[in-house]
Amino acid sequence: MSQPKVNARVVKADTGESASSKQIHPDTFGDHYGELILEPPINMQELKDIAEYSTILQQCIDAYKTNIVGFGFHPEYTFDFNAKSVEQPQKTQAESEWVRLEEFVKYFSLDEGPETVFGYMIEDREKTGNGYLEVIRNGSDEPDELSYMDALYTRVCKKTEPVDVETLITRNGNPEKVTRRRTFRRYAQRISNKTIYFKEYGDPRIMDSRTGEFGDNVPDTYLANEVIHFKIGSAAYGKPRWLGHLLNAYGARKAEELNYMYFKNGRHMPAAIMVQNGMLSEESYTQMESYLKDMQGIEQAHKFLLLEVQGMETENDTGEEKLSNVKIDIKSLAEMVQQDALFLEYDATHRSKMRSAFRLPPLYTGEADEYNKATADTARKITEEQVFQPERSTIAGKMNTLILPDLEMNLVRLTMRGPDFRDPLEIAKVLTPFVNAQATSPNDLRDTLGKVLGKTLEEWPEEIFNRPMNKTSSAADPFNILKSKEPGHQVQLVTILKDLRDILVDKKDV
Repeated sequence: MSQPKVNARVVKADTGESASSKQIHPDTFGDHYGELILEPPINMQELKDIAEYSTILQQCIDAYKTNIVGFGFHPEYTFDFNAKSVEQPQKTQAESEWVRLEEFVKYFSLDEGPETVFGYMIEDREKTGNGYLEVIRNGSDEPDELSYMDALYTRVCKKTEPVDVETLITRNGNPEKVTRRRTFRRYAQRISNKTIYFKEYGDPRIMDSRTGEFGDNVPDTYLANEVIHFKIGSAAYGKPRWLGHLLNAYGARKAEELNYMYFKNGRHMPAAIMVQNGMLSEESYTQMESYLKDMQGIEQAHKFLLLEVQGMETENDTGEEKLSNVKIDIKSLAEMVQQDALFLEYDATHRSKMRSAFRLPPLYTGEADEYNKATADTARKITEEQVFQPERSTIAGKMNTLILPDLEMNLVRLTMRGPDFRDPLEIAKVLTPFVNAQATSPNDLRDTLGKVLGKTLEEWPEEIFNRPMNKTSSAADPFNILKSKEPGHQVQLVTILKDLRDILVDKKDV
């Protein structure tokens, strides 16, 4: 007696898409790695592209770019400019350096603003772990222009032999030149099968940009420019801070693709069609298979399926043939797949992990549903203190260490502005007890007042404004100053009226 057989056939929609990516990330340097050029540990093209496929990485990078350089650059004196011990020649020199540094920052890129150029560099650094700026010197051998270099086409070379370098430092407040031995690297850029070499910033040797070789007989046209390398880590190549979450990023992408295919083929109801005491004809099976393969897309919606099943021929006791009673049962398998979308919790965890790699709260990536003013201010202040301010100090410190000595500046330094979290009303509440206790002088408050008004206020030169003002003193009463005809008070009156004029002009412009 033959055993009953159960036949199973699986029919699925034909999406016409590959099940897995066959993409190969090309390397522009190809076989040029060797004795001179170092091969990066991770494919740069892959690192640059992953931000386009991630739902959270680009937001984190934009938050870094905006909050590190988005508030602009600002010169700062390296000493107390208003101290009594500072002599006038030093003040004059400091003011001159302040103007020169302002002009350098303003004009080091004639095509784009300084925030844009540094923003490109920071975006590369956060994507690949490496950011590069090309430095171009003028005829006086001073750094004059900074240009963005794409990390995708730039590679690091091995270190060269140590050389003696003359460096400008400050000892006991006085500039002094010292000689130290340093090793430098070359950098290579390859675009359209052409390789150009650069030298590390500060390398005093003459280098040929065509070959990367040092020598004295190099035409001016082929003199190599210099590169400042901003990297994450201490190795030859930097590594992105989110590298440990790379597989998580790929997994989140695959989850998004799975959900996309679900909605693209969403009309398909996973089901098992069970036929008892019968079988589908070959023609019906072929039609059903064709129907299921073509069922993707919204244009195929609202169609129905008609099954024609043929009963099996059987013989009764009298030998008469007849067809068996057919039973068709369609068993839904919908409970075994997603109702809306799969891996929502996995995606949320991925976003949280990626933010933690950048040490960013959700507020900085546009996810502020659970924040109020108090929690938002706390999150901003902690992130500013622990993340953005150190990053600004690192970048500005590198620029001050490398660029300013070549510009012969030691009385000013470059700083990067940050957000102002101060509330004028809160500042007034804090200062009120000190003012009432006569613990502050008017000049002590000028700098704070200037920051509240958004402008620079110079200190008043009269000695009376450097002492706490007595409320019972007639000199402290502004109305007495207005009524007085003494020469000293008239100078004070002119100063007060000038400040009042400036404030009214600013209000009028607004």
